[in-house]
Amino acid sequence: MMLAALAAVRDELERSALRSDANAVAQPFISLAADPSPNVLVIGVDGTNLSKVLADPGNANFFELMQDGTTAPASIVGHTTISGPSWSTILTGVWGETTGVINNVFTPWTYDTWATVFNQLETFNPAIQTTSIADWDVISAIAAAGSIPADTVVNIPQVPGDTDWLLTDDAVGDATELAIAVASPDVPNFVFSYFVGVDENGHMYGGDSPQYAAAINNVDRNLGEILQAVAAWEALTGEQWTILMTTDHGHQPQKGLGHGFQSPAETSTFVIAENPNLFAAGAINLQGQIVDVTPTVLTLFGATPAAGSEGVSLTDLGDANVFPVNDDEALRAGIEDVIDKYGYPDIGTQLALGLRTIFATVPYVVFGLTNDLTSALQAIADQDIFLISLLAKLAIVPVQFIGDITYVVTNTGAQIVARLTGVTGASIFPLWPPAPPSFPSTPEEATMLEGLACGDAGGASAVLWCGEGSVAV
Repeated sequence: MMLAALAAVRDELERSALRSDANAVAQPFISLAADPSPNVLVIGVDGTNLSKVLADPGNANFFELMQDGTTAPASIVGHTTISGPSWSTILTGVWGETTGVINNVFTPWTYDTWATVFNQLETFNPAIQTTSIADWDVISAIAAAGSIPADTVVNIPQVPGDTDWLLTDDAVGDATELAIAVASPDVPNFVFSYFVGVDENGHMYGGDSPQYAAAINNVDRNLGEILQAVAAWEALTGEQWTILMTTDHGHQPQKGLGHGFQSPAETSTFVIAENPNLFAAGAINLQGQIVDVTPTVLTLFGATPAAGSEGVSLTDLGDANVFPVNDDEALRAGIEDVIDKYGYPDIGTQLALGLRTIFATVPYVVFGLTNDLTSALQAIADQDIFLISLLAKLAIVPVQFIGDITYVVTNTGAQIVARLTGVTGASIFPLWPPAPPSFPSTPEEATMLEGLACGDAGGASAVLWCGEGSVAV
């Protein structure tokens, strides 16, 4: 009975996806190749409820970006509210149901099939300088994956003692400002900058907590400094940056699971687009979605999104704009009205996606625990403690094997449930778990963090792995 119900829900979700795809295909993509060296900055802020941003007038830089640009207060209702699927959607232009990403286990083979925005830009024009800066290793791994990875991948670890992740987010902001400052006006530039702190505080304290609000305030301050860096660069060079800002999901108000289900607080997302020559100031767009980010970026560089793209360029959605009175209060009220209209999906979809989240979470937890335990054992083995280190070294192989077998079993179940609930890209193969994200770099590459210099003249990627990975869920 349960499998039959899930299959029925899957069929309905697939029909909905086909309707969505048909609409996407009908949308024309425009070319903006008239700009010989466009510059695009995408800022990703994990787990951020736009309603919480709007609730605090102190978030002046968010408001400035919204007033100067176009805001799409969107909902991913009907899609899973987990970071991995959503960020893969943002960075490929294809929904997680199609790519098969169901949790936060980084699967490098996904991006051999579904090209990232970095892959597509580098294929279109290798002269585009592509940079990723993030404090979650899965984002850095995505940027380094696929056919032609980003030119520069900067992974920023959690600052020691920074339990609320605010200092770590500050490091992302500082690196982003530096990337903009050193960007050459003679080549096209693409920078993706990702902040994990809001999501981390949502998990630790809840979306209604003062800590969650403080993390948003901290991103707002970093955003202000980034906007100042952009303005200074534009004044110096006479060129223009397009700025996009987005999130992957919202957050439950209470401390607990955080997200992964279908409440409006969890499915709430947004995309903000700012460029005075391309996007209307103070507009609210009623159609933009997170899946549109990659198609928009490609269009801005004069490229055509890859075949199978399920998003459209935001530059094509101007007819969906509405314009409140031109002041902050009216804009805030208008956006809040749109957000308030988003609700729950039907009970069948809630059941299906809830089960998908539960089943998908189990192999992710197993994967993380196995890697943590083997890393701890390796650390003990490396200390060369008499007998203890030897025992730790001997324990690594059986612990890894048991963890891998457990992952295979739980992931097989998760993939079956995912397929039954509409994930057409779900597959139990490759059967064995992937290695955790890792970016070994040469000493020469490590020294480049200070100036964010890029790879050699041959176009090799400069991957800067600055420490242990961070965790988002």
